[in-house]
Amino acid sequence: AAAAEPSPELTFVPEIDLPVTVVGGAAWIATELAKQGLAPDACRWCAVGPVDTSVRDALLWGGNPGVAHQLSNATVLAVAPASALGLTAFAAWRDGRTENITADLVIVTQAMVLAMDLNQLTKYIVGRQRPYAHFENADVLHCEGAGCSRPLAHDDDLSFFSGHATAAFSLAAASGTVASMRGYRAAPWVWAQGMAIAALSGYLRIASDRHYLSDVVTGAAIGSAAGVLIPYLFHGPRARVAGPDTRSFRLSLAPAGSGAGVGVAADF
Repeated sequence: AAAAEPSPELTFVPEIDLPVTVVGGAAWIATELAKQGLAPDACRWCAVGPVDTSVRDALLWGGNPGVAHQLSNATVLAVAPASALGLTAFAAWRDGRTENITADLVIVTQAMVLAMDLNQLTKYIVGRQRPYAHFENADVLHCEGAGCSRPLAHDDDLSFFSGHATAAFSLAAASGTVASMRGYRAAPWVWAQGMAIAALSGYLRIASDRHYLSDVVTGAAIGSAAGVLIPYLFHGPRARVAGPDTRSFRLSLAPAGSGAGVGVAADF
């Protein structure tokens, strides 16, 4: 039988990538735990536009938006990471590339935590009032019974941009990008399932009255950008090993002649 065509090996340096991921994750968790001291005392961005208002009115779960809030938490804290990390590992295993799993999962996690660090910083600086606080939604602020999830007062002005959307879309995009760069056969499924879960998460954030459409769209854009660019720019293909064929293109600079000039080399 013919030998398998080579496929790219991603750039992964444990001595650098593991500390970056751990420190990034620690910064995210620390700023979340310190939210009461870091959050603004009052909204800096209090107004709401007609598009955000119209979408809120159309998608809000009346009566008990707390259920949507709990579902969004379950989606982002459990379903999205399990899907992204689990499918990425499965894709490697399916192609007989189990040696890639550790690096793949660290790269995906790294993209997500760095996106969340940017999200946290932006939230505290912008200070946008959340929909339930702006419209004084009694179903959120004074809810009772099953499904009730009353927000803390210091969380009222941290609407922009959606952390849930950022996390879900960064996980989806990073896992899809890694699977595509590796040339895994299951890459389309990694993309499809991840993005479907992320879209559901974004919808639930509006339905729960925690975010406006613009918060969710921005989170989706930032998360997706981080999920694609961080793996691609910092972990792009550097060598080839047995597996499906994936083309790459690189430019490099080197001294030419006696050293007085510079030559450009292209590697396909």
